[in-house]
Amino acid sequence: MSTTAKTSRSPAFLGVFLLFLGVAMIAGGWLIPSRFKSVPFGVVREAGQAGDSVSDLAKRTLLDGNFGAAALEAEAAIEISDEKGGFVASQVAMELEANPQLARWGAWDPFLEAALKTVPLEDYSTEPGTLGILLSKSCRTAVSGLLENSRNPLVQDFRATGEFTTYRRLFPVSSTSGRPLEVTLHALGLLAQGGHISDDLRMQLRELILEAKATGAIGQLEDFYLDSLSLMRLFDWGQLKEIFIRLDSTDEVKRLRYLLHRRADDQALVYAMSLASRDVSTLFDYLESFGDAGFERLRSSLATGVEGYRLALREQLPIEIETLEEAGALISRVQAGIAPFSLQNPKLSLAFKYSLFFSGSFVALWGFSLFGRFYRETISPILALTQRFFGATASVLVFAVLSEPFLAISGAFEGYNFSFVLPVLTQVDGELQIVETTPSTSMEPATLLSIAFFFLLQALVFLICMLKVREIEKRDLDPLVKLRLMENEENLFDSGLYVGIAGTCISLVMQVIGIVEANLLAAYSSNLFGILCVAIVKIRLVRPYKTKLIMAGEEQIVGLSKES
Repeated sequence: MSTTAKTSRSPAFLGVFLLFLGVAMIAGGWLIPSRFKSVPFGVVREAGQAGDSVSDLAKRTLLDGNFGAAALEAEAAIEISDEKGGFVASQVAMELEANPQLARWGAWDPFLEAALKTVPLEDYSTEPGTLGILLSKSCRTAVSGLLENSRNPLVQDFRATGEFTTYRRLFPVSSTSGRPLEVTLHALGLLAQGGHISDDLRMQLRELILEAKATGAIGQLEDFYLDSLSLMRLFDWGQLKEIFIRLDSTDEVKRLRYLLHRRADDQALVYAMSLASRDVSTLFDYLESFGDAGFERLRSSLATGVEGYRLALREQLPIEIETLEEAGALISRVQAGIAPFSLQNPKLSLAFKYSLFFSGSFVALWGFSLFGRFYRETISPILALTQRFFGATASVLVFAVLSEPFLAISGAFEGYNFSFVLPVLTQVDGELQIVETTPSTSMEPATLLSIAFFFLLQALVFLICMLKVREIEKRDLDPLVKLRLMENEENLFDSGLYVGIAGTCISLVMQVIGIVEANLLAAYSSNLFGILCVAIVKIRLVRPYKTKLIMAGEEQIVGLSKES
């Protein structure tokens, strides 16, 4: 074999090697479970396996003596297929069967014991939850006798609001229809007396009551009473006091009430999610952003463990349901092996992922450029490096869109509104949702990413055109020859327009077939950037240089004519 043949083949072999190496690096980056706009399920699962399960929380609550809360947590554990949930539920049932009083209360409480110790169970109301404990006349009388001697300022504030006449949906305690308000105030008084109301909520309630005493404005306080009454119908005393200590504002009480009615079939799961949250407001914020789909993803994350669920709430990002497990056991094992690193070093993992995307694209483009062709135009190393650099950068943007499932899909989630009104008292369990829309002046991340991608493409085209002009300028040729070379590159100088039109067409086709969400701004930005790029290249770059060449060629012709 001749030396020329070996030399001609070696770039092709090197090109194949570099191409496969680049593709392998891109694939490696793709397998790293790290995202900008979502949390991979593998990372959530890794976090969840390192902590307690819901059944562990239920067991701890059971040992603490709160059988009502433990029962709901155990029920939630069974719903998410926690193996130990059924065992904890049977333990709770055994304890409640042995103590009918606790079965009705859900948990022992010293002040409830002091108030109702002489009231038999037969005198309780048949209504569910805490409402059934306090609604009957004998129970109301007993609790009222206990609270009227209390020195707790908040308890006295609650009692003072019982005779306000500015209520719109409730009636004063002394009226014939005042039982709902009376029961609500008694339950809240017992919570305050036992220290089961958080400090932040306690301070807010005292402020509202003081304002109501001074101005008669009872609206927000009345809403809180109605929300509390609704929770009393759903939860027994043990469950009620366990949840109230975690609510830091009247708004959180309202949002919990809304969520419990919105997810009426998942009340045990909502309760367990609320108790498992370090800050229950993060749960409401998450669902306000992601709605029903977000609730299902939280259900899946809670099934992995409490820490996985808390990770989802802490990040406030959608959970990416893992799909690569179906591709094979090898890919699953690789991702499972990388998940601990991504969990412990999220920023470093993400940087490493996109570094592999960039490096792999750069190497692949380098290898692709080495394949033999019938005609190869010799270009400067600077131009070749620029093409690969910007090509790799554009590829990273493409891979970002393809690997981030929620980046290019704006409006994929319909969040909860968490607002409603109660027109009449008899509709305590229903709500009329008020939907408010606020005009937004911000762009979706997918739109910004698309515009940035098209701008980057046109920047690449401009640099290539500029380097081509500089390359022609540096050649040791006559001005007229350089002018002919510039005319030969007219298609290159118009390439910005071709790229812009192609980008717009591809975007519109992808929007029509549903790959990406319809967005005309992102699509037509490609055409706009193409027009601007060609205008800048032709007017600010090509035209002045051609003028210079024409003038130099004219001087050369004049000089030759004088010599002749």
